[in-house]
Amino acid sequence: MAVHSHADHPHPHHLAEQIPPIQFESTGLDDNGSETVGRRDSLASGAGLARSSSGDEDADTAAEKGEPGSPRTGGHDLEKAASLPHSAPPADDFPDGGWRAWSVVAGAWCISFTSWGYSNSFGVFQTYYADHQLSSYTSSDISWIGSFQLAMVLACAFLAGKAFDAGYIKYLLCAALCFYAAGMFGLANATQYWQIFLAQGLSCGLAAGIAFLPAASSVSHWFKRRRATALGFLATGSSIGGIVYPIMQNRMFQSVGFEWTVRAVAFLTIALVGIAALTVNSRLPPKKIGNIFDFRPLRERSFVLFIAAESIIMLGLYTPYFYIQDYGRAHGVSPNVTQYSLAILNGASIFGRIIPNWLADTYGPLTILTPQCFISGILMFCFIPMCKSEAGLIVFTILFGFSSGAYVSMMPATTASLTKDMRQLGHRTSLLFLFVSIFALTGTPISGAILSRDPSYKSSLFSSGAFVLVGSVLNAATWWVVSKEKGTRWV
Repeated sequence: MAVHSHADHPHPHHLAEQIPPIQFESTGLDDNGSETVGRRDSLASGAGLARSSSGDEDADTAAEKGEPGSPRTGGHDLEKAASLPHSAPPADDFPDGGWRAWSVVAGAWCISFTSWGYSNSFGVFQTYYADHQLSSYTSSDISWIGSFQLAMVLACAFLAGKAFDAGYIKYLLCAALCFYAAGMFGLANATQYWQIFLAQGLSCGLAAGIAFLPAASSVSHWFKRRRATALGFLATGSSIGGIVYPIMQNRMFQSVGFEWTVRAVAFLTIALVGIAALTVNSRLPPKKIGNIFDFRPLRERSFVLFIAAESIIMLGLYTPYFYIQDYGRAHGVSPNVTQYSLAILNGASIFGRIIPNWLADTYGPLTILTPQCFISGILMFCFIPMCKSEAGLIVFTILFGFSSGAYVSMMPATTASLTKDMRQLGHRTSLLFLFVSIFALTGTPISGAILSRDPSYKSSLFSSGAFVLVGSVLNAATWWVVSKEKGTRWV
């Protein structure tokens, strides 16, 4: 029987660490006609023994997972194993550093900066559109643009992950570059609702969706021992992008106008995605794509509860991201504060992504995620009284940025803790994102529709907070089920 190590149930820090490196098996036949599979990790240093692939099935499973020290060779002796093709590097032969590996991290950081940073800055556009091009439309109508963009980032992961597994990462990044160029330069000249929706919602959302998961996953091909360091650097990209984009857009809208602001954002975004297209690459050869639409994980009670919890939370969580500038301005908060509110919120999320994930390594992701979501829900009920003054708005953005950052970053980590076979982790994560994307699409438009009927923001914020609290209760239910299954409360 194979010995299961702690690595079978990791609590990683970021989405990229959740996606196990692609395994590739080089097959051949020995002199007796038996199949030979792969190579033993120790052959990389010229030592080790070869074994037949017809041996112990548990050992083969460990080899497919890439566990350290697991046998990966067939044949009868060292010479024959060493003569196998060298096109497929051993799964555990990670560079763990060097110029090539760190250039991949830098490129993936650029994608994280552009994809989530730009999506999380839509609140700036929400305010601007309401005063200019789309002044005749309701808040709900305008928010459909941003919610569709956000939903595309999540939904596209389902197919982009499969394309990455098949070795098409360069094609995905080049396609993202083209979609960003078309969307942003088209947005600069857009004046009608449908034009803005296609340019910003569809084209930019699609660009972010097909680039983020493959770029982040590629880091796992190059790092193992130092993976936490590499992914810790990668995790800062989305938060820093969420600081730079809102400040840049708010300041330039006033000085150079909408067209050149969007063009300047386009130049920055295209340059960063271009760097990623040149530097990001997978290290291991591609593998055959299996069944794309595999819903067997939905047979697990704990996983279904978790999907339901995160989906309902998504219905309300992004309401402050979209409307905090509008609310502060409507209640007399200084423009010097409101125009930086999104930047402060995203800046606080840097710590919300790092500290809870660090604690989750010890206490389990569900144990940490559940109270963080409760805090987010409670804070949304405090939005109305807190955000009517400069000091209150700043305090709210810091606290809510921290708690909501934990939700976004810990979804994949929690999925990993619910996964028994790590080879299925990439598919299970993308399946979670597919369902959550549906609620990301509808959440802020629902808040906008409520806001149109009650301009005081009370109904909109209270309903959003209720969604987050209901989802938090389901998170607690998931924690209870999993703790019973594993026999420990640290899950």
